[in-house]
Amino acid sequence: MKKIIILTIQFFLLLSCSSNSEDTKLPNDIRWVVNSSEYDILCEQIYTNAWKNLSAILKKTDSKSCIVMDLDETVLDNSKYQIDLTEKNESYNPESWSEWVNLKEAELVPGAKEFIDKVRETNVKIIFLSNRMEKNKIPTIQNMGKLEVISPNDIFLLRKDKKDKKHIRRNEIVSGIGRFEKLGPLKVLAYFGDAKHDFPEADNYYTFGRNMFMFPNPMYGKW
Repeated sequence: MKKIIILTIQFFLLLSCSSNSEDTKLPNDIRWVVNSSEYDILCEQIYTNAWKNLSAILKKTDSKSCIVMDLDETVLDNSKYQIDLTEKNESYNPESWSEWVNLKEAELVPGAKEFIDKVRETNVKIIFLSNRMEKNKIPTIQNMGKLEVISPNDIFLLRKDKKDKKHIRRNEIVSGIGRFEKLGPLKVLAYFGDAKHDFPEADNYYTFGRNMFMFPNPMYGKW
């Protein structure tokens, strides 16, 4: 009799777990990134168009030039972190984000590796300008190493503290000050990102679709 009761309880527990799993439905923004072919096509299209627009100048320039790339949702796909937050009914916080970065499980945004591999064949430096904190630089590099999108010549310009905004770091690159005092100023040939703050103000030289390239990210942002 006891065995029958135990088996019955186990059956209903399994049924309950299965039901809960089915009830955990991802919101449309995450589902679109994770499941849609449209997201993949858009990202690959952006990288393809970027190479078409930039390849001629990248191939003939010297090592005092660079491209500046954001990391998250531009090169690295962190949708697994967003899924985990949803399943736990949590929102972004610095602690859980740091834990995720240290897992080194981010994947690649579609088209990123193919584009980066082509840039590697030129003299142009790649600067990864990200709001990931400087303390997480090593796991970030290790994650990118696993994905084979890293080079010893890459420059990581991560965030030292809350005041270390992206426009400050962009100015260091072009002015040769601060962290670029020894290297000197570099000419930025293009910017890549998924949010407006990843880019300087558009002007006669920097324009979207020509040398500034924006990637889709419906999962988070300042809107």
